[in-house]
Amino acid sequence: MNRRDLIRATVLLGISSVALSRVRVHTEPLSAKRVSFRYDIERPYRGDVRLWIPVPVETDYQKLTGVEVKGTHRRISLHREKVFGTPILYAEFPKDIERKRIEVKVSVEFRPRRVSMVDGSFRIPKEVRKYLEPSAHIPTEGKVRDLATEITKGRKTMLEKAWAIYKWVAENTYRDPEVKGCGPGDVNSLLEMLERTGKIGGKCADQSSIFIAMCRSVGIPAREVFGIRVLPSELSTSLSIKPGSTDLTKAQHCRAEFWAGEWIPVDPADVTKVVLKERPPKDHPRVEFAKVYLFGSWDPHWVAYNWARDFVLEPEQEEKPLNFFGYPYAEVDGTPVNWLEPETFVYRIRKVSA
Repeated sequence: MNRRDLIRATVLLGISSVALSRVRVHTEPLSAKRVSFRYDIERPYRGDVRLWIPVPVETDYQKLTGVEVKGTHRRISLHREKVFGTPILYAEFPKDIERKRIEVKVSVEFRPRRVSMVDGSFRIPKEVRKYLEPSAHIPTEGKVRDLATEITKGRKTMLEKAWAIYKWVAENTYRDPEVKGCGPGDVNSLLEMLERTGKIGGKCADQSSIFIAMCRSVGIPAREVFGIRVLPSELSTSLSIKPGSTDLTKAQHCRAEFWAGEWIPVDPADVTKVVLKERPPKDHPRVEFAKVYLFGSWDPHWVAYNWARDFVLEPEQEEKPLNFFGYPYAEVDGTPVNWLEPETFVYRIRKVSA
């Protein structure tokens, strides 16, 4: 197909390919919402460009049903990263290609997520234990453990402790609209802010990260889930794109989940977004409803990408590790491009017909 490639047929028809076969694609019908969205990316650079694009992950509540690609790239492949199983679309544009452009259409089915939340004691499976480990942005000792221990004092089970931490984050952090993107999710910096100002401001990755770090510090496996809002919210018009809107370029959103016999979703960041956008009075029933609703379920307007933090992409990037992978990531002659500036990065994400 030379410079214009169509991956959809390869994936859906199961044609043999080492790179493409790593991402399973389901075609069976689901009782779920269906959406397609497209990345339009243009690279105005003369050097060698490498590009990594996040692709929706396969879960019990979400199925990737199609990927279509066309552009001026010289190489294109789908990969699954080794540690977290992150699906990645990778493209290369050598310097001799003057106009570096790619269009990627992704189709996905997803359903509302609800869990039983049975309380009790659970043995943590081997594959889940890695979500107890610290990373560059997620400490589990020192200040974060001291804070989590105080917050969970008197609580015995994973569920009780996670609720206490979630409630604290939802009530003691605030959404700061000045923070770019989803925020860096640097827990040490957030705790320094707490000591300095008595409060924590940030965006979704910040609030999810401090929840994750505190959970891990008291023995509860937890992880962020990075993704993108693709539909209007059913919980609040302030949370997502507006009805009729198709622009998803800045709709990235990070949620969280913890493990207590199963993965249980939470979203303290959207509680603080309701507070910022709707400005209800203190202790308003609207806020209390959002707080309870977003512990154990999440509003079905969002597609999940991955739960990778402080990790190495596939194929490996030059600058390692990558903090998180919720945005397209690119390197020009080995130097990263700022994905938080789509005006200079030159990318758009739009909802399109299936």
